[in-house]
Amino acid sequence: MPNIMIHVYVLSNQHQQFLSKSGEWLDGREPSRLFRSEHKDIAINQMFEANTRDVSLRIELLQCDLNNKGQPLIPAEALAAVSGTSPQGEPEIPPAAPEEVPPQRNPELNPQPEPEVAPEQAPEVAPEPAPEETPAQPDERRSKSESTA
Repeated sequence: MPNIMIHVYVLSNQHQQFLSKSGEWLDGREPSRLFRSEHKDIAINQMFEANTRDVSLRIELLQCDLNNKGQPLIPAEALAAVSGTSPQGEPEIPPAAPEEVPPQRNPELNPQPEPEVAPEQAPEVAPEPAPEETPAQPDERRSKSESTA
């Protein structure tokens, strides 16, 4: 008797999106494009791989029955955000936008340029004349070396 699949595993994230065969996150309306596996361990491995690409995701493993075409039947509560209604049929209220907070000044990230100050004029100092040196004459050198010898 052939082994007939009665369910598969799919992956969804906290945004109620589903992992596709190509690794993208989709809304789940096209079940033929979704990643699915009849083996739970393979689905779990795929979940870890997807999570290493984006650690902020909270990925969940869903067990889904199959339709007559062999595609996963996504539960209605998992598709609630897609249709725009809650599982009870009430329209969802979008979350309010976070309140704007004025940015804090961080001197390390936004250094303020130092104000330009004109340099003070250095007092003029006359250079000292160089001492006069006279080169040693060849006779002087010889007479000194002869006297020490």
